[in-house]
Amino acid sequence: MRAEGKKCFPLNIHKYNEAQKTTIQFKEKRMNIPNENIFRHSLTNGINLFLGAGFSVLAESLDTTLPVGDGLRIELLKHFNRPSTSKFTLPQLCQILSSSQREELAKFFMNRFTVTRFDPLYKNLERANIKSIFTTNIDDLVFKIYEESIKHYVNDIVQRGPAMPGASAIDYIALHGSVAHGDGAFDFSPVEIASSFERDKDKWFGYISRIQSTPTLYWGYRLEDAGVLQALAKESTGNRPKADSWITLRKSEPEAIEYYQSLGFQIIVADTADLLKYIGQLQLPKVAGAPKSLLAKNFREYHLPPAGSVPVRSLTEFYLGADPTWFDIHSGKIYQTRYFSLAKNTILGGKHLMIVGAAVTGKSTLLKQLANWLSSQETILFIDEITPEKARLLIRDLDAEGQKVIIFVDNAADASEAIQILIASSNVRIVCAERDYIFDSVSYRFPQARFDILDVSGLSPMDAQAVQQLIPNDIQRKTFEPTSDHLEGNSEPTFFEVITSTITADSLADRFMAAVRSFRATKPMEHDLLLVACYLYSCRIPTSVDIATAFARRFASDVTTVLSALESMGNLLSAYEGALSDASQSYFVPRSRAVAEAVLWKIESSQLRRVLEIFHEEVSPTKIGRYDVFRRNAYDARIVARAFPDWEDGVAFYNSVSHRDQSYSFKQQCALYLSNKRQYELAFSWVDDALAMAGRNNPTVRNTYAVILFNANYDKPEGADVMATLDESMSILSRCYNDDYRKIYHSKVYSEQAMKYQRKFPTSIKVRSYLDQSNVWLAAELKNRPGDRRLIQLSRQIRSVLRGR
Repeated sequence: MRAEGKKCFPLNIHKYNEAQKTTIQFKEKRMNIPNENIFRHSLTNGINLFLGAGFSVLAESLDTTLPVGDGLRIELLKHFNRPSTSKFTLPQLCQILSSSQREELAKFFMNRFTVTRFDPLYKNLERANIKSIFTTNIDDLVFKIYEESIKHYVNDIVQRGPAMPGASAIDYIALHGSVAHGDGAFDFSPVEIASSFERDKDKWFGYISRIQSTPTLYWGYRLEDAGVLQALAKESTGNRPKADSWITLRKSEPEAIEYYQSLGFQIIVADTADLLKYIGQLQLPKVAGAPKSLLAKNFREYHLPPAGSVPVRSLTEFYLGADPTWFDIHSGKIYQTRYFSLAKNTILGGKHLMIVGAAVTGKSTLLKQLANWLSSQETILFIDEITPEKARLLIRDLDAEGQKVIIFVDNAADASEAIQILIASSNVRIVCAERDYIFDSVSYRFPQARFDILDVSGLSPMDAQAVQQLIPNDIQRKTFEPTSDHLEGNSEPTFFEVITSTITADSLADRFMAAVRSFRATKPMEHDLLLVACYLYSCRIPTSVDIATAFARRFASDVTTVLSALESMGNLLSAYEGALSDASQSYFVPRSRAVAEAVLWKIESSQLRRVLEIFHEEVSPTKIGRYDVFRRNAYDARIVARAFPDWEDGVAFYNSVSHRDQSYSFKQQCALYLSNKRQYELAFSWVDDALAMAGRNNPTVRNTYAVILFNANYDKPEGADVMATLDESMSILSRCYNDDYRKIYHSKVYSEQAMKYQRKFPTSIKVRSYLDQSNVWLAAELKNRPGDRRLIQLSRQIRSVLRGR
């Protein structure tokens, strides 16, 4: 939600028309700030905020200020018709209400702590250089303060993982939960927080390290709130030097001052309005030679690297399976297929472009070739990673300057929410790429009225010949012989098929598997780290030294040993310096995502199981940048099925990690896993939970429900009841197709089931209509995606079945 009228409204407790007078009075009344020069330096050079209820006193919801002190407990007693004389503390009261009226309690919190108005003084925070915001509040005030900022955006660690260091992102850590999460999950006692940290010790130590390394201002706490602060103070000292810390007190209370000083805090006596005015007087430092353009200043990471700045490597690596680098592109030695001209035509025509295709069909290569070609003519940004929050900041900068840009986005599904925000601006054109089967699941976010869809899966004979001729001479080659499949007809070969059929030398995948076998016998830590890197990269995330060190705790290895191990695998792992990295540590990725995925499918299931179990026990989500991207792939039913052939072990794994992901898609993946293991009754339980969370109108979950319903009854003895359930499944899929933009996805599932239905009930009066409908839908989707092999296969199969009837 946004503040009313997209503006900050003043409150009765601080009248805006008196702001000038109040500020003058404030200048005359100097606050007593211990080590003020250090404090001001911290505000301008980097500080954490640790916020309590007193911080939010200048904000309103439901036309009244947010509760502080005992106010929330009193409001809860009144709202739930409990005696006003109750002696229950707030944590005790919340525990009782949560056990008996959980939904009503969550609804109360959502309404009471969704901010509708706040004092403009909060905007002064933009003058401070805030690194992280910890809070025990559950309101969304901080999000509202920064929602129209052109300098900063709030990165919620619970949802996104830690942001990469930079001038734009402020990491936000809500210790009690937040109404912004929308899940109604809130913690109100130090015991509950301690339980959370006990499940995830890395989270605790990660937070402590921020407080140890960066000065912190504790703002809005009373002596009664000291439980969490005392625990933090105790843990953060240890044997390491502690960064400066200040705590604000609304008034001078000798006992509170004595207590907080005993914990190492420096005391500032000031109310929230006074401190906000103080911050508003900060002089922002002027940086010599700073770029004048907001785009150049705030989004340097998205600009194309100059040709002379990129690492040099042999082109042989590309043809053996490594991902394309900017050096490969600048070399001009990678063939431009016919799709290059087709894409250029769309871009110059002013439309957005989505490039789709199977794995290893040249999508990323084409994207980089196009960006490189246009960079001399247009303002180009190339994005590997962007959150919706950062997209809003980018749009505000572009619109403020009237700057027109063409934005290239790889892995478009991960950025689909951000892309929806970007295309709302007339200053932006999008060129993006994604694997076809992944695109099918998010295609509704790329409306065909605005996006041209270019399928680049197949190479023409001329393209295939040209690709072969450019393969370096130091690679052993043979003549390319296309394979034939009567179901695919004369489908064009993919880039991957041309290369693998031509090259006889060991590919990167072969090298990886040889290394895995060797390391397993001689270097167990390197073996596991290599598999972790493959797992993370298959989830589109690089492996940081932090992640690797947390995982390698089982080997009692320190940071130096782990870094040395990662660096020693330089022929398998590349140093990563993309948008998901920062200068504070090293990052590594396998040389190709396709190779990483191949390794996960080739290793023994017991090895994969070991890696998954250790990883999810040892590595905190708070160490994984873009955790929202990671978890979208981390619990995929197919990879879990490889690791856990026994369904009981698989369910135990899903249950053990469920505290990390409470989304409907997580439950949907477990349902698919159980369905594939033919545990249909249990699968129904999981998919039913997913439907309840997503809403009965969610086409993707309804599709899963329909598939499980069909498979659960398909092998049962023929009868009217069985036929009725199969008909119900077909009906659900039909509605999914008609109600949803993801029509290719639904048409494939519908057609597969139609043919299975025909084999089960060949004489049914409905089977012909199912087959005819499949034929119509597949033909319609092939017009949009003529290169989609699965569509071609299904279309041929359906027509074959119809001819045979």
